[in-house]
Amino acid sequence: MQEFDLAKSLLDDIVDNDTPFSEALRKVFQNDVALRPMRNMVAGLLGCELRHHLLFAYLSEPLSDFDIAEKRFLALALADAYFFKRIPLDQLQTILHEKLGDAKMAEAQAFLDKAGKTDEYIPADIAKTSNKYLSLRYNTPEWVLKIWEHYGYGTTYKILKKNNRQNTTSVRVRTSLTSVEELLNNNPDYAKTSVEGILYYGGKLPLRKLPEAHDEKIFSERPATKAVLDKFKVEEPAEAFLYNGNADSSILKEMIESYGSSIGLNLGVYDVKNYVDVIRMIKGANLKNVNFFGADPTAMDAAISRPQDLAICAPNSSNFDLIREYPDYLLHFKKEGMDELFAKEKAMLEGTSKFVAEHGTLIYMIYTISKKEGHQTIGDFLLTHPEFKLVREAQLFPYEELDTALYYAVMKKETSLAKVEPSLGEMANADAVSVPLRAAKGG
Repeated sequence: MQEFDLAKSLLDDIVDNDTPFSEALRKVFQNDVALRPMRNMVAGLLGCELRHHLLFAYLSEPLSDFDIAEKRFLALALADAYFFKRIPLDQLQTILHEKLGDAKMAEAQAFLDKAGKTDEYIPADIAKTSNKYLSLRYNTPEWVLKIWEHYGYGTTYKILKKNNRQNTTSVRVRTSLTSVEELLNNNPDYAKTSVEGILYYGGKLPLRKLPEAHDEKIFSERPATKAVLDKFKVEEPAEAFLYNGNADSSILKEMIESYGSSIGLNLGVYDVKNYVDVIRMIKGANLKNVNFFGADPTAMDAAISRPQDLAICAPNSSNFDLIREYPDYLLHFKKEGMDELFAKEKAMLEGTSKFVAEHGTLIYMIYTISKKEGHQTIGDFLLTHPEFKLVREAQLFPYEELDTALYYAVMKKETSLAKVEPSLGEMANADAVSVPLRAAKGG
């Protein structure tokens, strides 16, 4: 079966070459038109294996006589037999038998015989309350679970269950170009959310192929992003600054759509060439009030000329909000680079904070579930910056209404009055000064 072989080839590319799932698919199916009818089947089978990759790797680990290729064929077979269920079992057994031979197929058959017996997929000697069980059941490395367990077992379990479900797609309606009602009337695949201007999209057609996306009347956006930015929006006359470290450009577009030409906007990124869609949006709206620049977050003085009423720091992070969207996200995650990532987050916050005006607002927004990246980062920052006072902080979880893993903190800059020490001469003349003041008060 060609689809099975294609899935195995793509799995090799993803695991061995650290190729993202979507890119691996694109390399094969964009370059060979004849293979495109197989794309849905291959993508579904491969995605299913990736969403249960840790379980299949664990089950095949004791099979010392199997080579890597044979273990991956077995993993794909189990992905279909256990979860995907698109290939008839007898056909699947024939396919796998051809790959493994008689002796190894006999070992593999013991796993295939458990198809449909979900309680037997994970070995019975692994306690259901253990991190090992949760890791295998929800395809999440144990080191990630240790980060989340700071929020409690119940919260961790709810995060895992939500991550195990299909990702919901939400869009920001550009109300400067169309209306929410128009989209709802023209496409039944849209549904309202609790956030004004944000719709859920449940259609099968990719967003990029929708006419309203082609006309740039919508863009992908998390409801939580707009909810937070709306809550702390500044009014004209004002000037606002956002520094975005995420590859995703949605928060940049949100600032442009939300404020339009009403206030001065400074939008910073590492490299503007990576955000062509943002440049196009600014030019398309003919906005003269937007300063879109590229700079390191520690060296932005040349790009911003004066203090800002609102400054927003949105650094790149562990991005645990992407687990639902990409089946191979944690497979590619480099745990050993987390310390460097934390340092960059702190540097971005430090760099952004320098431009907050007195009585201005500083917002730190990070799409993750990690106390070290969120609460601890802000705690450390406030210890060294007493001029900032915490107004609000919150950790949002994907199982909640706003469907997002997001930590945010809102701070106000209140410069303390300097204490003035009187001179000795002033102290000596204090009584002479105070008498006429009291007399004057009495009239």
